[in-house]
Formats: sequence, C-alpha cells, structure tokens
Amino acid sequence: MATVITNLLSAIPVFGPDIVELIWGGFPHYEEPYISDGILKILFDAKTPSKIEIGYEYNILNSCLILYVKKPTTRGQLAEVKNRRFKTSILASQRLNTGNLIYAYLVGLIEGDGYFSITKNGKYIKYELGIELSIRDAQLIFKIKKILGLGKISLREREGGIKMICLRIRNKSHLIKNIIPIFDKFPLISKKQYDYLRFREAILKNIIYFEDLPLYKRPNNDLNSIENILNLPYFSAWLIGFIEAEGCFSIYKPISSSSKIASFEISQTNEELILLAIKKYLSLTPNIILGENNNYRIKISSVRSIENIIKFVINAPVKLLGFKKLQFLL
Repeated sequence: MATVITNLLSAIPVFGPDIVELIWGGFPHYEEPYISDGILKILFDAKTPSKIEIGYEYNILNSCLILYVKKPTTRGQLAEVKNRRFKTSILASQRLNTGNLIYAYLVGLIEGDGYFSITKNGKYIKYELGIELSIRDAQLIFKIKKILGLGKISLREREGGIKMICLRIRNKSHLIKNIIPIFDKFPLISKKQYDYLRFREAILKNIIYFEDLPLYKRPNNDLNSIENILNLPYFSAWLIGFIEAEGCFSIYKPISSSSKIASFEISQTNEELILLAIKKYLSLTPNIILGENNNYRIKISSVRSIENIIKFVINAPVKLLGFKKLQFLL
C-alpha cells in the first residue's frame, strides 16, 4: 500500500519525485544512509570521546535498510563517523572536476556556514577548512563528505544544548590538491575571500611555524560590485548553496488573519552588497533591513516575490540537498 501511495505522489507535477524521495528517507539506498533520530541520539549519548562507526546493509528478504552503529571503547580521540561501504579514502585521491557546478554550490554553502582557519598548535600552525551545520543537516554533511571524498565528521553541543555536526579537512595535502582548485575556480564572493587568500598564500608557501605567520586583520572593503556578482557564470549555483546556509522558507499564520502566509528570508552579517545582488537577481521588492550586530536581511512574503523564489529554485542548475529542501517543498 505504501508503494502505491508514493507512486501516486510521484505523479504530482514538479514536486512529486522530491516528495517521494523525502518519504523514503531522503535519497536512494545506494547513497549515504538516512541518519534517524535514534542513530543521532546514540551518537550524542557517547559522552566520552570515541570512534563511532555507522554502516548499513540492504536486506533483500525484507526489502529494507538495516542501520548499525559500532562504538569501540577507544579513548582520547574525537568522534569520527565512518562508513564501511564507501571508502572515502580512495575518493580523496581522485581529481576533482572543478567544472562541475556542485562545487560552486559548496562554495556558496561555505560562504554562509564554513570557514578557513589558521590556528596556533604549539609552536606550529594548523590549517583547517570546516563546515558546521545544525544536527538536522547530518545527511547534508555526509553528502558533502562523499562529494569531496575528504575530511572527518564530528559532533558537538553548543551553549544552550544546540547540537551541531561538522566536517573538517586538515590534511595539508588534501587542502592543496583538492580544496584550493575549487576555490580558485569558483572564488568566494563575500569578505570571507580575504580569509581564503591568506589561507592559500600561507599553505602554498608552506609556513609551518606560528611565529612566521604575518599578522592578519580581515579588511572591511567589498571585493566585488553588484554587477560583477550578477555576471559570475556560476552565481546561480553559488546562490543555491548560500540559500542552503543562510536562507529560510517558512509558513506562518498572522494573529489578525485566518490565512497562512508563505515567506522567504535570507541574511548575512557585514555583507549588504551580497543581499543587494540577490535582491536584484531574484527581482525582490522589500528593502534590506539592518539588524543587530550589523546583520543584513531581506524577508519577502508577496505572491510575486515568492513565485520568483520558487521558479529560481526549481530551474537552478543544482538543487537544494539538505533540510532547506524539505522547507522549500512544504
């Protein structure tokens, strides 16, 4: 019966296949497993640092996926999530096709929720690219790890009990051979590009000792103009990634009305220019609002603007991959 129902749902124009995909766990069985609330609870209940292994098997008899978690008692190590079926270590040695717009999507995502850092590690330097998301986007982190074939996944709890999941890449060889080509091909648009350029210069010069690292303060000047941003050939793919990080699709019911309203909001701190470019690109009408801590945001709820957002997301060269996809479909 469930198969019949989902087959009927798949006939819905435009959204049908995506709805079916979400009902059956988010993606086909041959990709990373669906990480259920139960599995995530096991991960977070591991109070002592340890290695945690997640895997799955396909049960032909019952036509279902079987998830398993293996938690050895090894102490003194950060939690690391691995998968038996997909050997990501062999993917790390493959050349990345930086012409693929999925990497422009990743740049947009990192623009919002990622970072390039150079930190002191004793007398040495530690280089790191990181992406940290809410635990509800655990699937997305696994997808990114599979796309890149690099990095380690860890879990942490922020102040206030907010659970987060993070993908970190620290291997210098991987950063140089696999990551830098992506960000050279699809440059960051925001002031975070300053962080990347400093990161790139230091790691390519092979600066090892912290005392040899020049002092750094991120400049506050914009690197682009609105016209330059809109003319970037990868901007639409970048914008899907940025929406994945900083956008919000919602439905709410005003106190003074009996009807529900759909809205879309996107924001970024210290980056008015990017919001102006997005507003122009999507033909949005509301003004950009400046909030606390120099946070710029734009919120739309008019029918025409919502239609513009829907058309853009549907026709974009890459698709939403995480929790925002569910928000969008709803």
